[in-house]
Amino acid sequence: MEQYIVQLIALALFTIGLYGIMTSKLGLKMLISVEIILNSAILSLVSDSIGAGPANVSPLVMALFAIAIAAVESAVGISLLVSIYRKFGKVDISLLREIRW
Repeated sequence: MEQYIVQLIALALFTIGLYGIMTSKLGLKMLISVEIILNSAILSLVSDSIGAGPANVSPLVMALFAIAIAAVESAVGISLLVSIYRKFGKVDISLLREIRW
């Protein structure tokens, strides 16, 4: 029973993150929304391991891998946002069209 409650919480986090991505044009807000979506996926993986017992550790390993990917994604996203802020003075995703590499 508790596994279903955790899955519902993960679904609620996913919808909150998806709403944040769809409605925001600010880079930091979009990055936080992506992190919320990744955390909902990690919560779902951990809840899958609740019912599996101690013998099945593969969802926990996948959750640790997802945490590592989220950390790398966060570092890359923040570095991109800092470079946009240095060039334009504000962090707006629509400014990405004007960047010439």
